[in-house]
Amino acid sequence: MVRETGDASVLSYETNVPKPSCGPGQALVRNEYAGINFIDTYHRSGLYKRELPFVLGQEGGGLIEELSEEARDAGWNLGDRVVHMSFGSYAEYTAANLSQMVAVPNDIDMTTALACMVQGLTAHIWLPQRTRELFNQTSGV
Repeated sequence: MVRETGDASVLSYETNVPKPSCGPGQALVRNEYAGINFIDTYHRSGLYKRELPFVLGQEGGGLIEELSEEARDAGWNLGDRVVHMSFGSYAEYTAANLSQMVAVPNDIDMTTALACMVQGLTAHIWLPQRTRELFNQTSGV
């Protein structure tokens, strides 16, 4: 938990953090893993402003434990394996927006799937368009 910005000494481990509620267009994910990224230091230090207090992390992976009506309508189920890009992923539970959540097939381990969220998206965005087109043609994507 970050209650004030600063160096790593401002971080605190807390067990009394309330479980978030699942809002419209969200699913409540019980995180098994959280991605640790350099940008977390920017949030913690205050370089990138966040409302205090906050839980670090912006990508996680785990199992859906609660569904909004929109999530049910979109075909999500309790127990689905997912990765998500959501603030607060260092916590046990995160209310993840459906638009930032991806299903994880059973034959892919969660650590690999989670690594593909930010790192994979970053690599994809930075590849020149023509390189992506050539890759897609040769890989059958």
